[in-house]
Amino acid sequence: MDANVHEGEGLTPQAAVAEIRRIEGLHGALARRASGLTWMIWGIVAPAIFISYALLGILVGFPGNGNGYHALWVLFPVLWAPWAAIGLVATATLWRSVGLVIPRRSARMREGVLTGAIIVGIIFAGFAAIAVTKVPVVEFAWVLMAQGLGVVTVGLLGLNCNDATERRLWILGGILLVATALVGSLLLGGEILLARQWFTLISPLTSGLVLFGGGLYLTSRA
Repeated sequence: MDANVHEGEGLTPQAAVAEIRRIEGLHGALARRASGLTWMIWGIVAPAIFISYALLGILVGFPGNGNGYHALWVLFPVLWAPWAAIGLVATATLWRSVGLVIPRRSARMREGVLTGAIIVGIIFAGFAAIAVTKVPVVEFAWVLMAQGLGVVTVGLLGLNCNDATERRLWILGGILLVATALVGSLLLGGEILLARQWFTLISPLTSGLVLFGGGLYLTSRA
């Protein structure tokens, strides 16, 4: 309640309406700020996953046990999981805290899970198709493009969106990720090895700038 309203003093109908609108405005600002912080969390997690795989690729390139198989190969299928877990725990903690103030926002947790399922599902479906067709691919370029496709899908479905501006930001951010992956792939042509080297830098940088930058924009609107 407004500090100017003394304890025990009644509110006029007009003052009560104004107070309700003020509180609703604060709730909206809190939700927008939480959304921005969520973007920033994943703006750190996504590049960290790319960088971890790049470093693992370097380590695997060193001599192993002499039979052509490196012991660290077993980490490739699961290296993303710890970072994803960190992102999910941080996001869940953030929105649980928001839910203490705005209970109806607890539904965003379910939308967050669905968002992650969409993005991860697109990535793995793409890799499954690549494995079946045996098409040579730049892995980091595909993951960047799949992230973009997932983000666009989330925006089109209206998940995790407080308003139309945030929905447009999801769609625009996804388009930027997809466009970067496509343009980079076209410019580098059929040089798979060269493209892999370049996308080791391009993918984490682009995902970090788009997601973290989008989060900064959302928090500045709160």
